[in-house]
This record gives sequence, C-alpha cells and structure tokens, in this order.
Amino acid sequence: MIINSFMDESFDYKQTGTFVVGGILGRGVPIFELERRWEKLLKRPDIDVAYFKASECHNGLGPFRKFVSDPKNITPKERSRLDSISHEFLNLIANPVAYDEKHYLCVHGVGVVQKDFYEVIKDPKARAILGPSPYRLAYDFAMINCAWAMKELGDGGPTYGVSFTCDADEQHGQLAGEAFQNLKSTNPNAAQHMTTFDSADEKKCAPLQAADAGVFEVRRALNLALKQWEGKLRSQFSLLSDASAMFLIMHSTKEQLEHLVATHKPGEPFRLDSLMDMKLGDNIKLEI
Repeated sequence: MIINSFMDESFDYKQTGTFVVGGILGRGVPIFELERRWEKLLKRPDIDVAYFKASECHNGLGPFRKFVSDPKNITPKERSRLDSISHEFLNLIANPVAYDEKHYLCVHGVGVVQKDFYEVIKDPKARAILGPSPYRLAYDFAMINCAWAMKELGDGGPTYGVSFTCDADEQHGQLAGEAFQNLKSTNPNAAQHMTTFDSADEKKCAPLQAADAGVFEVRRALNLALKQWEGKLRSQFSLLSDASAMFLIMHSTKEQLEHLVATHKPGEPFRLDSLMDMKLGDNIKLEI
C-alpha cells in the first residue's frame, strides 16, 4: 500500500530557530479530495488567490497583500481576516473527506537547530560532510522518518511504502533525485519503504501548498518548545492537533550532528538507518 508524502521546508533566513522539513502524509483518495477542495477554496470569490503560502498569508504578502493596507502595520481586523483564511485552508487537512476509517491526512516535521548546525560546520571537515546549509540533512531526516512511519503502520500487516513529492527548489532541485537514490542505497532498511521521488512547483500543486501550511505550524511549535522564540502556539496548530492531524514532530541535537561528522566522510550519503529502530511511547503534549 502506497502513502503519499508531500514535503516542503520552512526556515528563518537569519539562520536562527529551526530549519524544518515536513508536510502531509495521506493515501490517494484523501489527497485527491484535498486537492479538489483546496483549489475550490483558492477560487472562492471572497478569497480568490493564485496559491496559498502560510508565511505570505500571515504577513499579508504576495496574493494576500490585497487584504491589508500596510503589511508592516497589520490591523487587528486585518489580522483576524488573514487568520480566518488560514483556518479555512488548514481545516481541509484537519477534516478530510473520508469514505472509511482508513482515510486520513496528517502533518509531520523534522527540525535541524540552525544555531547548532552553523556552529558545527565552522569546522571545514564538518561543512564538507553536512553541507553549507541544513537543507539536505533535514530532508533526509524527514524522509527516513516517513519510512519509519510506514514500517510502524505495517507492523504485523500489509507492507506500506511512501512516495515523495517535494517542492522544486531552484537551488537544490537538480540534485534532489540523485540524493534520494543515494539515501536509499545507503539505508537499506528505510529503502524497503521508500518508493518514488518527484518534485513540483508548489504554486501549482495544492498538496504541496498544504504541506507548506503544515510545516509552517510545525516550525513555530518547535521554535517555541526549544525556547528559540517567545510567544504561544497559534490557533492554527491547535486546529490540527485537536483533530489528531499532527503526527510526528522531531528535532536534531548538536550531539547527533557531531556524530554524523565523526562517522562520515565528505560526499557520503547520510547513514540514518538506525532511526528505523525508534520506539515512541504515548503522545507527547506540548506545554508551551
């Protein structure tokens, strides 16, 4: 059985907070229905935007510029309108069209703490191994976690595989397919549950827009939980968590980064198969 994973990244260009990769997991029918309902909502006369991007909706930028007078001084009324729009889109994830109890959508994400990452790669060898940014490592972590989820889902039953579609990033897109194959060849246990890889333009792909919406909330939650930011969870996160649509949120530690440096050579794909042996207990409630 194939589960679709649509993934995107969310991060702070100032190299603070967490660099998060994640998105949505779902089977074919709910993904199809999500896309249909998402595109219908985009075209609704009172919204009427070309695409949904969580950060632009939050900041009144891009297609959401028309909802604010000044993006640098968003009024309470304008903030309420922007939030209500994002709630409507996230509600399509939280409450998918279900034809039986096996149909679902869920949000996941993995964060690399940027402060730790950029401190570690001050060493030239570490930089040669981990790369100049957390992009590749975060995507590899997220993909391995999806493979782990397939293993757990099929425990004692049918075999599940995950098919990936990621945002066609201009900087890294040309190498993404090769990196995916290298990850599979280096992690045989995870590879049993990793099927295909593709990329698409998120502005033209509704499920990728949904992935962006989910990972935007995951990044905020991680930054708050790790004391990278001050504040509180947005109601958008609660909308997803209350509907049990939040699945797996994890983050790296400095020790993990240093271990990767100590056990790899420059240019080697990351060996992350040990993550397939993760054992998780009960759901963890965020106390923020």
